[in-house]
Amino acid sequence: MNQSFFKKVSVQIGAIFTATILTATLAAPANAGTTVTGAGSTFVKNLLDICIPQFNANSGNTVTYAAGGSGAGRRQFNTGTVDFGMSDVAYTSSEAQPTGKFVYVPITTGSIVIFANLPGFKSLNLSPETVAGIYAGTITKWNDPKIIADNTVTDPKTKKKTIAKLPTTSITVWYRQDNSGTTSVFTDWLSKTAPTVWTGNRIVNGTFTTAFGGTVPAGTFQAGNGSDAVANGVASKEGSVGYAEISYATERKLTVANLKNNVGEFITPNQKSVATFINGFAAGTNGAISIDYAAKVKGGYTLAAYVYALGYNGSAGKSAVNQSIVQSFYSYVLNDCASSSAAASAGYAPLTGKLKDLAESQILQIK
Repeated sequence: MNQSFFKKVSVQIGAIFTATILTATLAAPANAGTTVTGAGSTFVKNLLDICIPQFNANSGNTVTYAAGGSGAGRRQFNTGTVDFGMSDVAYTSSEAQPTGKFVYVPITTGSIVIFANLPGFKSLNLSPETVAGIYAGTITKWNDPKIIADNTVTDPKTKKKTIAKLPTTSITVWYRQDNSGTTSVFTDWLSKTAPTVWTGNRIVNGTFTTAFGGTVPAGTFQAGNGSDAVANGVASKEGSVGYAEISYATERKLTVANLKNNVGEFITPNQKSVATFINGFAAGTNGAISIDYAAKVKGGYTLAAYVYALGYNGSAGKSAVNQSIVQSFYSYVLNDCASSSAAASAGYAPLTGKLKDLAESQILQIK
């Protein structure tokens, strides 16, 4: 038989195998019709908006999710008022947590982006020091010399500089009002990549007003409750800047900044650049992963984060039926939905290699 025949047979067998695996993952079980509830991260909300409807349709169960922020999700998971939680960061040492009764499942990754309302500007470069200056309140105009320097291009052959022309518009700075995993990641990134600016009283914290380390300037700084509110605020006023998962910016056609990484490259946030940076870190205790935002990774976009799916283990005494559905849902998100083209379009990147293996082993502990 010729090679084309074998290729056709291989394709057909592969298609049948894939369909069988997906059917096994999502087929309606004997406990179909059960509702499980989750709460937490707004960072992951747009991914779950993709995953949940398909999982519900194929499993016969109902997964619901309230995106009230990572801090709220961790609190609700700790008190046991939800079946699962989602958070962009692990519990801090000062937080109440279901010690020994849960696991962290790194479920997906994605970029936090700096986005601006700058009509006519399709591209914007920002260094960490510049971003820190904006959020510290020391850079207040879009034509600040530091922003101009970030966007000045030097021709490699002629060495001629093309100096950027940015508007004189005042900067309105939008931040998260609620206790947010996104803010915790953002301020951690500022402290590691711009330590000479985000220093002193300015700290890493999920509440921006605490991280700021003083009185947040009234008027020029505006708060939004959740990523949607921040993105809507930026979209509502020219000259505004904010931070959130990338899909919140692209949905509103805002200018997304290329951020300077630790090897001096201005990097566009996308699935490849996020995966390049974030898939090389190792897990610590109970599946939590420490990110070194100062790491020098060529081609890597550094303002990136994992999302942890929080799952109860057998010692928590939760409903076995509900937790079996949570286990199936997490497996579906990790192995299918997070690697789909729809997830990529929304700005999420799947886990690979050892980190994916870790996630799969953590999911098996949910009972």
